[in-house]
Amino acid sequence: MIKPAHNALYERFFNAYFNYILRRNFREIRIEGDFVPDNRPILLVPNHFSWWDGFFAWKLNTMLLHKKFYLMMLESELSRHRFFAKLGAFSIAPTSKGMLESLRFATEVIKQPNNLLVFYPQGKLYSQHHMALEFQKGIERIVEQSDTFRLLMCANLIDYYAYPKPSITIHLQEYERLQDFSLTQFQLTYNLFLKQSIHKQDKIHRQ
Repeated sequence: MIKPAHNALYERFFNAYFNYILRRNFREIRIEGDFVPDNRPILLVPNHFSWWDGFFAWKLNTMLLHKKFYLMMLESELSRHRFFAKLGAFSIAPTSKGMLESLRFATEVIKQPNNLLVFYPQGKLYSQHHMALEFQKGIERIVEQSDTFRLLMCANLIDYYAYPKPSITIHLQEYERLQDFSLTQFQLTYNLFLKQSIHKQDKIHRQ
């Protein structure tokens, strides 16, 4: 397992770089949803549909959450881009031993105040218009070990409308049923949240 090695110098440099490429490629970034962060750690569960997803999570953190950033990546990807470890990325390998080690580490991350763990339970990319996402069991293993964090559902949606560059809207909703967490129930709730977020898009962009 490749563990994170946060480096403040790298974080400042890449924060500036991420802001630059997001401004260059997107007309605006909006956050929708009433969520007020506190000192509790956050498990952020976004939809996973594009190369940009990690950048969106980083931007959300700098705009609203203001936590110490952690993100789980495939070991094959992180091995090729080791500098992401200096921003808080850690690896997961597609083996039983590798997955267990990474999930144990993830559990420790969300036990610490003011941490943010970005976790994609889909395990693979789906279209942003896909409204029946299927989650793997890893998130259930994490939630079973602790209920002192906040579980934040996130839907990132891109639209162009009448502009040459797209806008990104980040929809947020907290999931509060941690003590009796069920993967099936969470998956159903997330898919309903995603569907509602997609339906909100037109109303938002008509404002």
